[in-house]
Amino acid sequence: MADTENANQHPAWLKAMQNGTIGEARAKAFLLDRFWVLERSVDIDGADLIIQRRLTGKNLLAREAPRLGVVQVKYFGSTKTQHFVHLEYIVDENNDPRNEFFLMCFAGNEESARSFFMLAEDILEQFPKTTKNGNDGFVISYNHITSYADFEIINPKLILDRIQKRLEFAEFTKNRSFISWALPSTNTDLNAISPEYSEPIDNWWGDIPSGFEEIKRTARKAMFDVEEILNYLQKLTEETDPVKAEEIVNDISHNCRDGMGRWRISLPDNLYDEDFFTVCRKHKEIYENLKKDGLLNSFLTMKKELKDRLMQDLANRFPVDSNFVHIFSFSYDANNFNLLSFNSKLIPKRDFLKKSSKSNSYSVEGITNYSIGHIEYAWIPGKYSSLYENEKINMEWFRSRNFILYYSCLEVVFSLKYYDEFNL
Repeated sequence: MADTENANQHPAWLKAMQNGTIGEARAKAFLLDRFWVLERSVDIDGADLIIQRRLTGKNLLAREAPRLGVVQVKYFGSTKTQHFVHLEYIVDENNDPRNEFFLMCFAGNEESARSFFMLAEDILEQFPKTTKNGNDGFVISYNHITSYADFEIINPKLILDRIQKRLEFAEFTKNRSFISWALPSTNTDLNAISPEYSEPIDNWWGDIPSGFEEIKRTARKAMFDVEEILNYLQKLTEETDPVKAEEIVNDISHNCRDGMGRWRISLPDNLYDEDFFTVCRKHKEIYENLKKDGLLNSFLTMKKELKDRLMQDLANRFPVDSNFVHIFSFSYDANNFNLLSFNSKLIPKRDFLKKSSKSNSYSVEGITNYSIGHIEYAWIPGKYSSLYENEKINMEWFRSRNFILYYSCLEVVFSLKYYDEFNL
C-alpha cells in the first residue's frame, strides 16, 4: 500500500514535465492537420511550437521565406493552475498585438479533454498583466479561460483558418516598413487582408477577400499606367535635345490629354465600389460585436448546424416538386446561438401565395416570421432544376451551394440581438 501511495505522489518537476508532454502532443495533433510543425523550444511553463504554412514553393533559406508562427502550449493539471506568458510574445516594438503568436491551453484526461485557443489580442485585452521574476507578462488562469465561451475550441476548422489567415497577414506586414521606405512597389501581396475580414461571415454582396483583391488588382494596373507616365516625365527632365523632348511630350500628351485639351491622368472607374465598402463596414461591425461578447465561434458554427439540419431534411424529401414551397423554422438560444430545434413542411405554392402577401413565385423566398429565438423561412428548392438546366441538380449540388437563405437567417439572428428592432 505504501509503495502504491509513493508511486502516485510524483515530484512536482516530473508532474510538470508529464503535463507539458500531454499538452504538446495534443497541440501537435491539432496543428498538423494544416501546418508544418518545424521545431520546439523549451519553456519553463510549457512548450513553444514553431509552425509554418504548407507552402512547397518556399523554404526557410529563401530570401522571401514564409512567416513563421509561434504557438505556446499550456496544460492545466488542476483548476488552480496558473501560467505566465511573457509580454514580448504578445506585442511587438510598437505595442501592437503579434499576428504570428497563438496560445493553446489543454485540460482534462482522455474522457474529459478540453482545448482552448487565444490570439495575442485576446490576451492583451482580457487577461491581467503582472510581473514575474522581473519580466512583464500576463496571468493565464483556468477560471479565466473557461469563463469566456469563445476561447474553447468547438470548431477546429475555424481555428485553423484563423491561424492561417493571421500568418498570411503577418507575412505581408513583415515587409511593409521596407516597402514604405523605398519607392512604392507594384508587386505588393494582392491576397493580403486583415484577418477579421477572412472570417466566414456571410453577406449579400459576395466574398470580401476576393473583392478586395480585385480592387487592389485594379489599383496595381493604375500604378503601372502612372508609372509609365512617370518614366516619360523622367526622360523629359533628363533629355538634352529639345527636338527629342518634343517627341516625349507628344507621348505624354497621347496618354494624359482629355477631350478639352487639359492635362490629366485617368484612373479606373471601378477603383471605388460603394457596395463593397458598405459590406466591409457591416462585416467589421458584426465581427467586433461578436468577438467582444465571445460569440464569434458560436455564430459561425450556427450556420453549419443550420445547413446540416436543412440539408438532411431536404434529402429526406428530395426531389422536391417546383410547385411546392418548403417552409422551415428553427429555434435557438439567443444567449449563445445554440440551435435548439428544427421543423419543416411542404405546402403547394398556390396555397402559400393565397395566405401570404407574396405576389408571385419569384418573391416567395424569404423570412416569413421571426422573433427572438425563432426564425421561419420559405423557399422553393425545386425551382433550381429549371434555373440550372445544364447542371446536375442533386443533393451534392445543394450541399455545395451557399444559398442566400443562410445569410438572411443569420442577419435576423444578429439584428435581433444587437439592434433595438429589425424590419424585413
